Amino acid sequence: MRGQMPDFAPPRAAVQAVLGVRNALHRAGDRLLPPEFVAFLVSTDFMYSRALGTFAELGIADELAGGPKTAAEIAARLDLDADALHRVLRLLALRGVLKLSGDGRFALTRVGRMATSDHPRSVRAWLRYEMLESTQRAYGGLTETVRTGAPSFPAVHGKSVWQHFAETPEEEQLFAASMRRVTEFDLPSITGGYPWPDEGRVCDVAGGVGTMLAGILRAKPRLRGVLVDAAGVLAEADGYLREHGVRDRVELSEGDMFEHVGAQADVYTLKDVLHDWDDERCLKVLRTLRGAMAPGARVVLVENLQEPNEPHPVASMADIQMLTQCDGGRQRSVAELHALLRAADLRPGEVRLTAGPALVEGVAS
Repeated sequence: MRGQMPDFAPPRAAVQAVLGVRNALHRAGDRLLPPEFVAFLVSTDFMYSRALGTFAELGIADELAGGPKTAAEIAARLDLDADALHRVLRLLALRGVLKLSGDGRFALTRVGRMATSDHPRSVRAWLRYEMLESTQRAYGGLTETVRTGAPSFPAVHGKSVWQHFAETPEEEQLFAASMRRVTEFDLPSITGGYPWPDEGRVCDVAGGVGTMLAGILRAKPRLRGVLVDAAGVLAEADGYLREHGVRDRVELSEGDMFEHVGAQADVYTLKDVLHDWDDERCLKVLRTLRGAMAPGARVVLVENLQEPNEPHPVASMADIQMLTQCDGGRQRSVAELHALLRAADLRPGEVRLTAGPALVEGVAS
């Protein structure tokens, strides 16, 4: 069906080539301009992201899903100021989110459609999360973070992002929805990029509602799963796993990745977990997991790799997200992940590179 999430990943080399060409064309265009003007343009990038966040938060894409409209027509339906709305939408037309016709009507482009609520590949939750005041204030602390090395979010808010989410359930739900969407994007690379066993048990630790686990189980019909998370998350996971047709093959196991994981499995997974934390707490997670693993069991770290001296179009941005939003989190290189595995008494295994995240294996001796 058109718009459906793909069930296969493109070759990694093809993705790298496309991103490389895109970056090369961007740099080539910049070389045609005076450097001071390029610096000026870069400094205005936040305007587009703020406008896009407003576009998503107010549900404007949903209003345009039925066809082109003027800002006045949208404003009347959503109780907005027509002039201010027109000016914001006009800016987004400059970036290809919308098209603006000579008669003042705005239409969605293929990019703008991704901000609608019901599109299978919608990123509306992510756009809204990134533009939360709490998220943006943490980014506002980046200069001080560079001075001190202290993560921005706790420095600005006086609490960790996890404490903040516990106190603001609506923001926590928005964050969780955006992370589920990221995992859905990554699923083809994950399911096709690792030799998941045909039978046995895979345990996803801190796996949320089971987005990744459900994808792996759909790809391996005889495989069984265990989902480890907090009780409240598991209650939500029950419905999600039923909806995706795998609930009868999943054991829900209450646990805490820092304290106790009691589930037995052949393969354990941690997706985008270690990048949230500093080395000390990553080691605590891995050592807790190691205590549950039988000899020969494997853990698969699903992470976007960031090598020290290689700018990466995804990992380098995610790394700044971790720097500003988490407690010492960062994107790591293969060597850094292997060092953590060894320190937790896990032998580094295969590293599988995909069109999306890498799959870094550790083996219990």
